[in-house]
Amino acid sequence: MRRLLIIALLFGQLFSQSIFQRLAAPVFYELGVEPNYQSNPLNLSELEIQKAAEDSEYLNGIAYSSSNVLSFSGKLNYAPRLFGNRKTRFNAQLTHHYYHDIPERSYQSYSINIRQSLGNYRYLDLGYWILPDYYLRNYLYRDMRSLQYSREVCNFGTDRIWLGLQHRLSKKNTIEYNLALRNEIYQAPFSHYDLIMMEGDLRVNLGQFDSFSFSMELQYGLAENDNNYDDKDRSYKYFHIRPTLTYHLPGKHRLRLATRYEQRGYYSEQYDDLLHAGRYQDEVRIEFTALPNLSGPFIVEPFAGYRERRVDSSDAAVADLKSFSRYWIGVRFGFKSVIDMYF
Repeated sequence: MRRLLIIALLFGQLFSQSIFQRLAAPVFYELGVEPNYQSNPLNLSELEIQKAAEDSEYLNGIAYSSSNVLSFSGKLNYAPRLFGNRKTRFNAQLTHHYYHDIPERSYQSYSINIRQSLGNYRYLDLGYWILPDYYLRNYLYRDMRSLQYSREVCNFGTDRIWLGLQHRLSKKNTIEYNLALRNEIYQAPFSHYDLIMMEGDLRVNLGQFDSFSFSMELQYGLAENDNNYDDKDRSYKYFHIRPTLTYHLPGKHRLRLATRYEQRGYYSEQYDDLLHAGRYQDEVRIEFTALPNLSGPFIVEPFAGYRERRVDSSDAAVADLKSFSRYWIGVRFGFKSVIDMYF
């Protein structure tokens, strides 16, 4: 009996040591603060900006069409070897954006990503991202019972879950495939705008050039109307192209140009749905970021960006109402370090 107990204790100790050894990995973290200025964060058209200047009630008392913004972020990266000698990388991130001049626009988002090494430079990705509550603005709403119009707060929440695979094309080039499911849930009285989306991504990363690296992401998706409140079809299809060019300077300094082109076409052909019927839109985004290589744990990254949406519709008033442009400029300060702690 004593021998069996000793053997059991030895096996238990070996097992526990194995678990602790697999969990033994440093925890990398990064903290950031990002003061910036954003013009037109509510994505107002020129027509709406003029209306808001003439009528203070148009935006429910919001007095500004631009805002100073202070963003905070935190990241964690932990990569134990849970399966054999292959790393399982956990990445978690949270962000908070505070709009000083339009506090209604302030929001938080959270994400977690798990990347499992499959060997031979192959990785399996599983991720989840959520933005619980996001203020768009106050929209005109018609109560179908009383037939009265009023301006009501329009908020929505969205989340996205994805599964992906990455592998090498060559020594310095990789390709990624992703399938994702996304929801957009609007708070009452705008619940009839709820959508469920399916999308696929293809991303190619080219790093074989000495002076620059390049990536290209293609995304195609279908947004299906998830509506039990009326018979209007608000579904659409979309296509995104996201090329990014990073230029490598002496001293390991970098300059990054990230661009995006988006198309969206609505399915609706209902004559009484002027907002969506016959509507097509495209959008361009450009962001330039300087990435200096600083000695030590500190990060300083100046950036500037521009976004423009152009809408074509069977109703000219809708095209004018939904087209907009905006820009932003700021700098990101960060601190990165590691907790070299073994469990």
